[in-house]
Amino acid sequence: MRLLLLSCGLSFRTPCARGLRWPLPRVPPLLPHAIHASPRLCASPPPLPPPTCPALEPVISTNPALDMSLTFRTLAFYVISTVEQPQRMVEEHSAFLAERGMVGRVYCCADGVNAQVSGDVHACDEYMQLLVSSFPTQQLLFKLDPVAEVAFPKLRVKLKALVPSLQGERLNLADRGVDLSPVAWDEMMAEPSHKLLLDVRNGYEWDVGRFAGAERPRAAQFSDSDAALYGLPQDEQERAETPVMMYCTGGIRCEYFSAKLKQSGFKKVYKLQGGVQHYGNEFANTKKHAEAASMEEGGNGGSAGGGAAPHWKGSLFVFDRRNVMPMGSDEVVGRCAHCGAPTEIFLNCGNIDCNKLHLVCSKCLPRTQGYCCESCSTAPRRRPLPVSDATGAEGALLSAESIAALTQGPRPGALDPNKLSSIKPANVPRKAFDADTHGFRGRGDGSIVNGEEEVA
Repeated sequence: MRLLLLSCGLSFRTPCARGLRWPLPRVPPLLPHAIHASPRLCASPPPLPPPTCPALEPVISTNPALDMSLTFRTLAFYVISTVEQPQRMVEEHSAFLAERGMVGRVYCCADGVNAQVSGDVHACDEYMQLLVSSFPTQQLLFKLDPVAEVAFPKLRVKLKALVPSLQGERLNLADRGVDLSPVAWDEMMAEPSHKLLLDVRNGYEWDVGRFAGAERPRAAQFSDSDAALYGLPQDEQERAETPVMMYCTGGIRCEYFSAKLKQSGFKKVYKLQGGVQHYGNEFANTKKHAEAASMEEGGNGGSAGGGAAPHWKGSLFVFDRRNVMPMGSDEVVGRCAHCGAPTEIFLNCGNIDCNKLHLVCSKCLPRTQGYCCESCSTAPRRRPLPVSDATGAEGALLSAESIAALTQGPRPGALDPNKLSSIKPANVPRKAFDADTHGFRGRGDGSIVNGEEEVA
């Protein structure tokens, strides 16, 4: 495994996913370094000259334990780099992705780009090359996962802040925390010296997986995050001397929150490079290489050890139809909100006015019908779930995991079973809808099959 030296630490370039060719095919760069005028978008200003220096080779983070023969990929990345014309970038990237049938979320602003998209192998290949060409002075880290189907219901490319804005003065993103590679992170975690460990995610993400020693985040939303909410030191000297380690799913929240802490007087701020997802991928690769070495030495490949992410417990919550992804840990730390049994199944409450994301086990799901509490099960504005009679393509009952996936977004082109417009009678106003009075559109018994309305 070849090491790539970054200005703020070390990163590891993992093997490329099957079907991904390197060097990637050249795709004309878009903003910020070059603008290619399109008659569909804008006839001016004239194109900027392309960059003269070669682009830095990116880091591609994959998990070899996943099935790389699958047709589709999810691609997650972000970059903090000045974008001179973010609205133009929105238009260009929207057209580029739509032409390739890709779906997902892309946010562009003057600070950079934050993207989670999904498409076939070739489309993701081309989009990565576009991004590398557009930001040649930045070393991009792409997290690439194989999936059986695209992981988002539609494409959204917006002019929007990369993360929700933190309260207080504008941040100086040029002064952020120090990146720690997954190995360096674990080494610092293992040190007995005093340090603070922050989980800069949502509480429900912590519920299904976290680093040992990290407390559950107390912020109701990321914009509320500050030193006081995390119980960090208030004394100026203590702030300067106390090491603070932080992590999030993909790394971008830590970019902003580390900058906020640096501006608040903290001097020793460290962030997990590439987030938890890259951390899990790196240790999966370590395990694969250790097992291969064991086989070469005459072993059975299963006793090499040392490959599991040593300080992580549980799985990783992700913001797409998968809900959670494995991290190499056999331990299930999530607990059902109703009975306390181990589970990793997430649902949004069926009460539209509640919509609380909560964990539920496969035994409680048929009984609770997706509601987080008894009062929500009788709320007027509620949506049904395809629990007891939902069937798959072969007529078999859907698993609880499949039902949960439906609640997190439909397949592209399918009816969204979560939207009120999908379930209420067409002639009933949204605010006036009462499930007990008006019933549900569909089969007449309150169920929706495979996310599609029944056609009379």
